[in-house]
Amino acid sequence: MTTLSRPSYSLAWRLAIAAVLLRLGYTALVQTYTLMGPSPYLDQLRESYSRPEMLAPLFANLAATLVIVGLATWGAMRRWLARNDTVAVNQPGRLFGTFLALQALYTLCLSAGLAIAQNAMLASLIKSGSPLEQWFGLGVSGRFLAMSLLIKAVTIPLEIIGICLAVRIATWTVAPAGPAGGPVHTRRHAAWIAGLTVLAWQLSVSISLGGFLQMQTLSAGWPEYALGYWVLPATAMVLCTLVCLNTLPREPGRARLGRAVAHGTIAFWFAQALGVGLGVLALRQMTWHQLARASESSAAAGITLLVYGGLLALGCLIGGRLLYRRGKREAGE
Repeated sequence: MTTLSRPSYSLAWRLAIAAVLLRLGYTALVQTYTLMGPSPYLDQLRESYSRPEMLAPLFANLAATLVIVGLATWGAMRRWLARNDTVAVNQPGRLFGTFLALQALYTLCLSAGLAIAQNAMLASLIKSGSPLEQWFGLGVSGRFLAMSLLIKAVTIPLEIIGICLAVRIATWTVAPAGPAGGPVHTRRHAAWIAGLTVLAWQLSVSISLGGFLQMQTLSAGWPEYALGYWVLPATAMVLCTLVCLNTLPREPGRARLGRAVAHGTIAFWFAQALGVGLGVLALRQMTWHQLARASESSAAAGITLLVYGGLLALGCLIGGRLLYRRGKREAGE
């Protein structure tokens, strides 16, 4: 029995990697069917996949989804192991098989449901007289942005709930095994979870905001799309992870996945709120001529990114002080 067991960290990581690979394979099959399936607009569709406005958000959305799926699976499995004070299960093959089957079924149902809901919302938003147009005076671009944000707000919790339920049901088929002692949560875990949370938030915001900006201008090319959808989110993740590694207590105490996710969320939205506030103040002090020059200046863009990075680092410091006070006191003792 014990020969089939795995250490707790290995079991959680292996389950998370399996979940990520399953979602990656599902996405690849969907995209392959889209490009190879019967359609009267197949040539135009294939041609659109060579343009940055199609590929950049596609890969960004895939990366955000994989981060959410991996973190949710890893955290749910480690939580079960910690609750049962164990480092392994008696039948890991049954655990993996049950979880992957449930995840595949749930992903298929969720994708179908969201596709139906998105088509219904799209038809409602395009026509005049939409509630968003009547209540908030939003044009077509604003309505598309609102729809994108609403879909994200619904999809992310449903993804997490489905993953947690699949892990929970899969654990009913196995029993704890091996020596006692649940998985240890270290500063490295907390830092990487916070950084990946910032990555997921930044990718989601970049996709929504990028779609809105894409409808306003057609002059952006591969460098602009790569910077907004790939380079900026990756840089934000690395920055926040490094700050957390150097500022969080060595022993976070009883803090687990939820607190680390909250830490990354606080850091990201603190930077957004303060950044928007500073941006509004700066715009009020500038003339139209100065604003036009700044929009064309690479130095202004660089300074903006540096300020944004500083705000993210400050958000990480503030979030760490708010959420890890007990861990710091324990470390001091």
